[in-house]
Amino acid sequence: MDKKFINVGLIGYGTVGKGVVKILEENKKIVLRKVGKAIRVKSICDLKPIDKPKLYIKNFKDIIKDPEIDLIVELVGGYEPARTIIIDSLKSGKNVVTANKAVLAKYWDQIFTTAQDCQKSIYYEASVGGVIPVVQGLSEGLASEEILEIKGILNGTTNFILSEMTKNRVSYETALKSAQKAGFAETDPSFDVNGIDTANKLAILSSLAWGGWVKVKDISVTGISGLDITDILIAKNFGYDIKLIGSAQKTKNGIDLSVQPCLVSHDHTFATVENEYNGIMITGKDSGDVLFYGKGAGQLPAASAVVSDIINLSKFIVTNTAGIVPDVIYDKNKKIKILMAGKSKTSYYLRFAVVDKPGVLSKISGILGKYKVSIASLSQPEICDNNYVNIIIITHETLRENLKKALKEINAIKSIVKSKTVKIKIEG
Repeated sequence: MDKKFINVGLIGYGTVGKGVVKILEENKKIVLRKVGKAIRVKSICDLKPIDKPKLYIKNFKDIIKDPEIDLIVELVGGYEPARTIIIDSLKSGKNVVTANKAVLAKYWDQIFTTAQDCQKSIYYEASVGGVIPVVQGLSEGLASEEILEIKGILNGTTNFILSEMTKNRVSYETALKSAQKAGFAETDPSFDVNGIDTANKLAILSSLAWGGWVKVKDISVTGISGLDITDILIAKNFGYDIKLIGSAQKTKNGIDLSVQPCLVSHDHTFATVENEYNGIMITGKDSGDVLFYGKGAGQLPAASAVVSDIINLSKFIVTNTAGIVPDVIYDKNKKIKILMAGKSKTSYYLRFAVVDKPGVLSKISGILGKYKVSIASLSQPEICDNNYVNIIIITHETLRENLKKALKEINAIKSIVKSKTVKIKIEG
């Protein structure tokens, strides 16, 4: 390619977009050394005029049609027009970089089929784990591996909130306000705290690991908004921290997928992952456990990952080889077998808020036994209310569907149960 520049069209000039421009401007020498050509942002499209009026383009379609643009960076977020931008860019002969985990998870099939048909590349490292090179690690560093398990803390916002609750002994609402003040949580944090962001990222990693399309609807999702500080404190006294864990495990009956708060012991690797940091463990048949760790939230960590994708993709653009070999080996005819949520088997922490009178414990244990839920340990912590006592039960490994039936029957006994039973998975 006999060009002086690699020309980038940036669509979406929010927090991350501004960070991308900042890093490219400050690191020109690094970019030139690694690519052999300078990279410049030729055009920027956003909903409103920006602080760089000479680069401003009102309609993203004009950037896609521009024959001088070599690479499109999509940072608008959401589903539309992000999907249209990506698909139209690929069809127009443009390579793409995106940080959009939602659109990738929902339209994985369409996006990567289009990329293969058009022989163009789409890089998306920043969509999972912020600055952590987990996509590259999974697709390249572990390319020879049969992946057995992917597990991790995939959302910096929720991890910051849980760290605040644990360290400062504050309520979820107070911790959320701290996260918003620090810039790690949006005004509407539902996408993060309800576990959807983590589910999108888990779907992307799982699709990449097993060569098909794992859909978000296949993942059992529980967020952290319902967590009570009582359980944080009790878990801490028991030697556990609570983390929101995305988990994909290969079993003989299918991939076991879930996003949910989990108890992890204080000596577990994930217990040391605090604040906005992410930690992702990938287990291969031959490699064993491989840990990825780094900042999963914040302007510059995310922007750094985007710029890395721009640099790596530009190397192939310079030699005119981008997209000739697909970056994601995706077979639309391959069906990934998913384990039904109820067939998942693990241990649980249960907290029963019950009236303090004889016979209550035997009633609860009797119902658990009826549904083959075996008790590993039982205790009554001092944290209580004048109207009830807390009974904590740790179960042996049990089928989720059996526990669900048992708790439904127990919760229906309003004469002894004062509130819905708290159920939290125990990790590891």
